[in-house]
Amino acid sequence: MKIIKWKIGDNSPLLKEQLAVAIGNFDGIHQGHIKLLNECKLEARANNLSFGVVTFDPHPRDFFNPKNPSFKLLDAEEKETLLSEIGVKHLIIIEFNEQLKNCNCEDFLSQILKENFNIVKMFAGSNFKFGKNREGSIENTKSFANSLGLQLVSVDLKQTNSLSEKENEIISSQKIRKLIQNGQLKPANDLLGRNWCITGTVEKGKQQGREIGFPTANVSLKNFLKPPLGVYVSRVKLISSKNSEICNDWLPSISNVGTRPTVLGNSINLETHIINFKQNNFNTNLYEKRIKVELIEFLRPEKKFESLSELQKQIKVDTKRACEFHKL
Repeated sequence: MKIIKWKIGDNSPLLKEQLAVAIGNFDGIHQGHIKLLNECKLEARANNLSFGVVTFDPHPRDFFNPKNPSFKLLDAEEKETLLSEIGVKHLIIIEFNEQLKNCNCEDFLSQILKENFNIVKMFAGSNFKFGKNREGSIENTKSFANSLGLQLVSVDLKQTNSLSEKENEIISSQKIRKLIQNGQLKPANDLLGRNWCITGTVEKGKQQGREIGFPTANVSLKNFLKPPLGVYVSRVKLISSKNSEICNDWLPSISNVGTRPTVLGNSINLETHIINFKQNNFNTNLYEKRIKVELIEFLRPEKKFESLSELQKQIKVDTKRACEFHKL
């Protein structure tokens, strides 16, 4: 997959191939996104076009509300990995800045998409808006786009009846975020089409877990959406820095999402302990390595203990429950 990072004012990448692209923010790459991407891929294949994706960085929500709580369902590296697995050949990442914010919808189609990237077909969700003040939609710019030789295709995002209170709802990243924030991992995973995971680079902490016989791989959540704070049954994979290849099968683990109040932590982190680390013949030093952690089942809320010994006792109880879940 070729990744093109571009902003207004940059030279055109001069792509020789004509492209059919799916456009959007694609936070989460949920089942609705998958439907959109697959329709674009099939059309590209049928018309001998290169299959591409146009997305934005930073996410417009970050640009307009920089002080808002973190909300990302996946990080940039994981998004790139998932899009590559789907078969995307060109990933075009356009910088969302003041110039793009003030670009009208017709200039966006003609001067950015058509002239710079040789795009001849653009697929978007039926609710996709673009251009200054979100003035553009697929329907109200179709005629103008056709005059450029650019075909616009609106796709109804996949609907679901998996949420019992409402049937036939459009799948959205916002809906999935609310489910995760409420601790409803299973319905969120149903809409994603896979288990939600947190990915990131393992950072060196205070090594207090190691001191009490419970070493953990620590990942800062930074821009990630925060699930309910507490202890989870989880599983973990190590991701190679080369081509984002997975280095191992899923390993059973237990994770804490929180501030570590017993040891006076402050920022919210993910701490993951691989169960039976040595028995799994997994002796790799994890510092500075990328890992992928799936939170499977919530065990208990985060709690401040009076001493490290009390914390140690609770960790043993939590680990026993995780072992029972993993059938170890």
